[in-house]
Amino acid sequence: MAEEATKIGELFEEFAGGFLRPLLKGGEAQAVRALPPGLVETFALTRPVDTEVEHDLQRETLRAASEIAPVAALATPDIGAMATAMAIHNLGGLTDPLLDRAFARGSRQTVIAWTKALIELIPPPRTRSEALHRHVLLDRGLGFQRVDTVVKNWAYTYRFYGRPPPANVVAMPRLRFVRQEHKRRGLLDLVSDKELDLELQPLLDALLARSPVTQLLRFELTPRLTFGTATLAVLSDAGLRHGVVQAIVKKGTGGVAQPFGFALREIHALGPPPEYLYVALAFLAELQLLEVLDERAGHKPRSEPAVGDEELFAAVLPALVDHEGPLRSLLDLAAPDLDRVLDRARLRRQQAGDDAVEFALSVLDRAQPLSLSSAAQ
Repeated sequence: MAEEATKIGELFEEFAGGFLRPLLKGGEAQAVRALPPGLVETFALTRPVDTEVEHDLQRETLRAASEIAPVAALATPDIGAMATAMAIHNLGGLTDPLLDRAFARGSRQTVIAWTKALIELIPPPRTRSEALHRHVLLDRGLGFQRVDTVVKNWAYTYRFYGRPPPANVVAMPRLRFVRQEHKRRGLLDLVSDKELDLELQPLLDALLARSPVTQLLRFELTPRLTFGTATLAVLSDAGLRHGVVQAIVKKGTGGVAQPFGFALREIHALGPPPEYLYVALAFLAELQLLEVLDERAGHKPRSEPAVGDEELFAAVLPALVDHEGPLRSLLDLAAPDLDRVLDRARLRRQQAGDDAVEFALSVLDRAQPLSLSSAAQ
C-alpha cells in the first residue's frame, strides 16, 4: 500500500513539474505514462513537493486567467481542471507513433478509454474560477507542438518523433555527412491525422465541449457551436462575458458569423426560457458593439438562400437598434460612439437583408433578463 502511494506521488511530481509547469510557463513538456481516471481526485488534492513548481503553477494560471476576466485566485485545481489537464496529456500521448509498435498497439485502446472516462468526469463549471482554470489548461494544451527530426547520413535515415536524436546518431557530422531536418506539428494537426486511424477528433470535440470559455474563444474548432446550458451559465457572468468578447475582438472577428449565427438559430429553434435567449443575445450584441468601437474591420456575411447563419449574426446589430426591449440599454453610448454603431448597423442591415433583420427581431422579442421570480424557482 505504501509502495503504491509512493509510486503515485512520484508520478504526480513528474506530471506537475515535467508537464503542467511547461504547459503553463512555456518550454518543453515531458509526457509521463498514460494517466488513468482513478488518479483524478488524488492529483487534484496533491500539491507539488517543490515549492517553486507550485508557485509557477499558481502564478502562471492566475496570470493567464486574469487576461480574460478578473479572478481572485486559481491556486487549487478542481476535479474538472485536473481531469482536463490529464485528458489533454493522454490525447497528446496517443499521437505518439511509438505506440504503433506490435507490443504497444493494444495499449492505445486502453488509453482512449481512460481519456473518455476523464472527459466524462469534467462537470459543468460552477464558478468563474473553474471556467477559467480549465480554459487556461486546455487552451495551452491545444497549442502544443511536436518537433519531429529526420537525421540522414551517408548510409542511413533515422526518424525521431517528438524526441531529440541520440548523440551517437548525430556525432561527427562533417565526417559522416550528417544532415538534420526538423518539422513542427501542432496537436490539432496530429489529432486529425488520418494515418493514425484512431478517431481522436471526437475526444477533442468532447473535451472542448467541457470548457465553454475555450469553445467560445476557439469557435473555429466548432462550426456547429451551440449555446448549451454550461455556455449560457458562463455568459451570464457579465464580467466573464465581457472578457470573452474582448478576447474574440482582439483575436479578430473575421470568422465569427457562421458559428455564432448557427448557435443563435439553434437556441431559438429549441424554444428555451426567455432568460437563456437574453444571455445569448447579450453576448452577440456586445461582440458586435465592441467590434465597432474597437474599429475592427469585422466580418462580411456571405449571401445564402433564405436567412443563412452569417446573415442572422449580422442582423443582430440592426435588430438591436430597432428593438425597444431591455437589451437596448447596450446602446447607451457617448454620441460619437453611438454614431459609429448606427453607421455599422446600416451596413449590416444591407448585408443581412430585411428577412434576416425580421428574424433577429423575433428572437429579441422573446428575450428577457432573469427576473427575481424566475431565479427563485
